[in-house]
Amino acid sequence: MTLSLIKYENPVCLVCGNDGCGTHFGVQTCRACAMFFRRSQSQQTLFQCKKHSKFCDIHVAEHRLMCKSCRLKKCQEVGMSWERKLFPKEPSDNLPEFIQTNLTMNFSERVDYCVWHPITKKPARWIDIGPIIRRSRTILEEFLPPSTSQFQSLNALQRMTFSLKKLRSGQNFNPKFEEFMTFDDYFSHWEEFMTRCAEWLMHSNQFLGLPVQERLQIFKIVWAVFRRFERSSMSARVFGQLCLDEKIMLISDDSAGRFDEFILDVSDICGIGFDQYRNRFRNHIILYFDVVSRPCIDWEFTDIEINFALCQIVWSYASRKLLGQTLQAGDAFLAEISENLHDYYRNDMKLKNYATRLKVLMEMVNNVLKIQQQHEQTLEMAFLFDMFNVITSEPAFFSV
Repeated sequence: MTLSLIKYENPVCLVCGNDGCGTHFGVQTCRACAMFFRRSQSQQTLFQCKKHSKFCDIHVAEHRLMCKSCRLKKCQEVGMSWERKLFPKEPSDNLPEFIQTNLTMNFSERVDYCVWHPITKKPARWIDIGPIIRRSRTILEEFLPPSTSQFQSLNALQRMTFSLKKLRSGQNFNPKFEEFMTFDDYFSHWEEFMTRCAEWLMHSNQFLGLPVQERLQIFKIVWAVFRRFERSSMSARVFGQLCLDEKIMLISDDSAGRFDEFILDVSDICGIGFDQYRNRFRNHIILYFDVVSRPCIDWEFTDIEINFALCQIVWSYASRKLLGQTLQAGDAFLAEISENLHDYYRNDMKLKNYATRLKVLMEMVNNVLKIQQQHEQTLEMAFLFDMFNVITSEPAFFSV
């Protein structure tokens, strides 16, 4: 049997109306709704309706704001069923299980396809990045920050803080602990944080002033480092000292995992011999507990300080790869928020001497950038030796 690439036609999730990514539990849905339905059925959770016109209209509300009771009801109305979670497989040659499953599915309903890897000559997954970042691209093209006088009166650092607080508003402070997750489920959370990164970036006047293609280029470079730092700092806020004692990391707004107990099944995307590289990836991630979570807990950094560090990480990281007007915009933005932080320390926190506090913040920034560089080098080696059974339409997008 010959496997070939087939043009992608973007489906619509029958639950929420956002971009779909295949058939889940017998119905065409997006990954987020599929994950929600899976959790609700496996946990037998009882939800209470919010009785709010905005949140209960599932086609209008964002994933993080949807009324869970009405969302589950909508899942059931469109025909999602726990009994339909498995697709009938047709006998095939000795292909991996994930390919046998995908062969029975309608290719036009997916963002990834089964192909033969051009180098290894083995079955692999081809992922089309376009549909995955469609929501993020729309934000980068069309989103505008609030036009209210209250927002317009905020300085640059306050605007970024306003944005991140809004994006974090759906965080569950009593999330479910996961011990196992497939790559597809984990990837669905990535998509959500991609859109958050895009919206957060759009609250910067310097970023907003760049051409759309420049915005998109920066977004592709920084989305992953944004997600890692944001989740690490938020984990410290949600769990406090327990975050360090039990090595707890937030995965999404509703889920978390203990680092030593959590298993991410990457067998579908990793080739034989990948274990040593996977262990190196884990070594990079565990450093975030000491580099980010610990100082956040010890110093009780405020939202303003967390956003200052995040801005420094994102723009400093982007500036290593981009030049010209983008570099100038980044320099101007970082200079502006440095002045904003200075005013914040003196006028709001009433600190006469904040040198030590600022030093810890900048050490956190530099350590994250150092870990990111090590992470990239490991990825480069993994791709060089074909340790991934994945081909993407934009390889650089996953090299971070």
